[in-house]
Amino acid sequence: MDRATAFRALRDVGAAAWFGGSLMGVSGLNAAADAAGGPADRQRVAQAGWSTWTPIARAALAATLTGGLGQLATRRGSGDAVGIGLTVAAAGVTAGTAVLGGRDDTPAAAIRAAEWVVPALLAGVILSGARR
Repeated sequence: MDRATAFRALRDVGAAAWFGGSLMGVSGLNAAADAAGGPADRQRVAQAGWSTWTPIARAALAATLTGGLGQLATRRGSGDAVGIGLTVAAAGVTAGTAVLGGRDDTPAAAIRAAEWVVPALLAGVILSGARR
């Protein structure tokens, strides 16, 4: 396998894992937490799920970014630059939602809206590499 193919595979697998986990979390995990009971139960269930996902999400983020930077360095395609920009944006929104989720004064609706942005950006990362 040549380097460009290895970088693309790393980026694609990382983006797919990050996208799938984020989408499942915002749709499935949050719905399960809502069904768990009162606000304290919801917070406990959601926090347990997102905390378990965090190390996997970090590994997926690292794979996506490393693969994307490797592609950019070996090919310098415009799709690769777009993918890097979207990856960095998704990482920023991911970090931002974690910060918002840790604050008591942030409305749940604001956190939920921000959480949906992550899989949307990651879909863009995946689509930016679909032409190749």
